[in-house]
Amino acid sequence: MNRSRRQFLRDALALTAGGVALSCSAEPSSSTAPTSKPPARALVVRGRRPQVRAGEGFDAAVLDEMLGTCLTRLTNRTETGNAWKSFFSPKDRVAIKVNTLGGRGLSTNPAVVEAIVRGLIGVGIAESDILVWDRFNRELIRAGFKINQGGKGYRCYGTERGYEDRITVHGKVGGSLSPFLTEFPTALINVPLIKDHNLAGVAISMKNLYGTIDNPNRYHENNCDPYLADMADLPVVREKMRLIICDALYGQYEAGPAFVPRYRWPADSLLVATDPVALDTVGWQMIEAKRREAGLKPLAEVGRPPRWLATAASRGVGQNDPAKIEVIDL
Repeated sequence: MNRSRRQFLRDALALTAGGVALSCSAEPSSSTAPTSKPPARALVVRGRRPQVRAGEGFDAAVLDEMLGTCLTRLTNRTETGNAWKSFFSPKDRVAIKVNTLGGRGLSTNPAVVEAIVRGLIGVGIAESDILVWDRFNRELIRAGFKINQGGKGYRCYGTERGYEDRITVHGKVGGSLSPFLTEFPTALINVPLIKDHNLAGVAISMKNLYGTIDNPNRYHENNCDPYLADMADLPVVREKMRLIICDALYGQYEAGPAFVPRYRWPADSLLVATDPVALDTVGWQMIEAKRREAGLKPLAEVGRPPRWLATAASRGVGQNDPAKIEVIDL
């Protein structure tokens, strides 16, 4: 397929979906018919440790303990090593998708990634089989990561312009996917942030998947609905995304996705789940709580409801009903 034909297809796929503001348990967008039921129940484990902050950085030992405790509770294991082994084996190649759009102030923290890498190495996965990635090298560097395309240690670099030649179409999204999603890994760990977004409402695990396609700018109409649901419903995502570890050491409750210091708060937390819809629903509730505390209106009242959560639930991607999401605070 030549470039002009590919561009034509992308333009044709960038459709605008209509709709009205939805509550958390509302019906999905009428532009996408329900295809399957969400899981009956979902579990999100939230670990909070105020002592995790150490000066300008974070305490590695506290991070390891917090992450390990969350994983053992999520998997109902008694030992951290066994919890990791319930998701990964030494034969796996693991891609860790981070979010580095906001620079050092509002990006996935390297300290969280280092804790994840230590857990994977403990399973027996070789460092050369671990890849930390986002869209661009320059954003990874600004967020504090060190680019490593083949030296000692785990790999870390951006897709840059190295997207697949073929077009993947699913629902109303279509574009070239990163081979760091489709080719390199046998397993994906999604490591998002918890932040406000000026169009989607919130940007957490499902929004982080926009970094896996070459044309995410085309999919922001109608509060990103149904596009975020389409991305989370991609067969390759549902096949490979084994774990979500949300870096909620800091969150931002207004003016995102850009970093605005006055709206950032130290949540001192990690959120761990296998259900992206449930985790994003819990993250949304955290953002709404901070907005109330700051005297700001709910996202639905300012035209930014995360309506895509209900659409994703209608596809069976995950559970968006708070009454059916168990949140365990540790």
